[in-house]
Amino acid sequence: MSPVILVLNAGSSSLKFKLFTYPDLSQAAYGNVSEIGTDQSKFTGTVSKSDQKVEKCEKINDHRQAVKYILQLITDQNVCETKDIKYVGHRIVHGGNHRAPAKITKKELEQLDKLNDLAPLHNSRAVKVIRLVLEELPDSENVACFDTMYHQTIPEYIYTYPVPKEAAKSKNIRKYGFHGLSHSYVAEQAAKCLNKPLKETKLISLHLGSGSSVCAILHGESLDTSMGLTPLSGLPGGTRSGDIDPSAIFHFISDPQHIEKEELSRAEKVLNKESGIAAICGTSNLSEITKRTDSDARLALDLLVNRIQNFIGAYFVALQGVDAIIFTGGIGENSDIVRAKVAERLNCLGCKIDSEKNRFSSDQLKSGPVNISGSNSTVKVLVVATNEEYQVATAIVSG
Repeated sequence: MSPVILVLNAGSSSLKFKLFTYPDLSQAAYGNVSEIGTDQSKFTGTVSKSDQKVEKCEKINDHRQAVKYILQLITDQNVCETKDIKYVGHRIVHGGNHRAPAKITKKELEQLDKLNDLAPLHNSRAVKVIRLVLEELPDSENVACFDTMYHQTIPEYIYTYPVPKEAAKSKNIRKYGFHGLSHSYVAEQAAKCLNKPLKETKLISLHLGSGSSVCAILHGESLDTSMGLTPLSGLPGGTRSGDIDPSAIFHFISDPQHIEKEELSRAEKVLNKESGIAAICGTSNLSEITKRTDSDARLALDLLVNRIQNFIGAYFVALQGVDAIIFTGGIGENSDIVRAKVAERLNCLGCKIDSEKNRFSSDQLKSGPVNISGSNSTVKVLVVATNEEYQVATAIVSG
């Protein structure tokens, strides 16, 4: 078989993969090992040449076993041999000041280890997976692609925090931004849909999912984004608080006069794992929330829409108008109710959607961007299925 690129996307309890032919980037297989470390762990995906979906429930104890499971599966299904895997691409959430993909070396791994504190839920797992792949596929070239690298074009006056300058510099405290692979991919797809060169577009990208962010994209480059030093800031997530008064953290500490390290860790856990939409109404499942009629569900939905509209308004001004607003991510792609509620708040900006177009089928989205704009809308509204793994593979081929 011709060479292939294996792209791995490690989450805190999942490991997604896509396999692409090299160098034409046709997708050969994809899948996801979810609920790693629990009795509910399972694999779903398409890993055979017949393009049949596979779903298997099997106890996967850790990411090491998940890597071995994926490699065994693609060889058992005759998709490829491990010797055919020329490159392995890794999506890394936090890359610090990296502006481009990085070939994995011992020095690079040491640098990534130092960034674990900035994205503890994702980076540590991704680095662990890299080490496992180096053992399992010693002849493959490993390349790291960072969610933060797309946002390295953000101007200094935007990425700078108004905190003591020397301390911020020494500790690298600044806005980095995340979901860069997603924002960059959907921006490229949107430009094609608009039939305009990317360098001539002004876009606002809404990546809405369990973790959500907004990005202002000027001429193909990130101008501003809602997440900051870590993925905690910006929009509320499934279990993340998003933007709140920084002093709130001290109210999670029993005695602010005598702060213990353990209490700070507890407060950080509350903001990352016990807050967000789930804290308001008991679940982060938007499809469930939109069907409920109780006050908590209404509050959670109204709160999310309000925070999204606030960022859109700010970025609309920063960009001095936009060509299109893009919905992507699990919620952005699948929730017609969230899209409708957000768009309703944007009528004053000339942004309107067609309610019929907004209720498109999933098959339509698989074929490419879906234009849900109303006939009299001065701003295009697009829904684009994101593909972070494809963006990683593209970076490897072009790099």
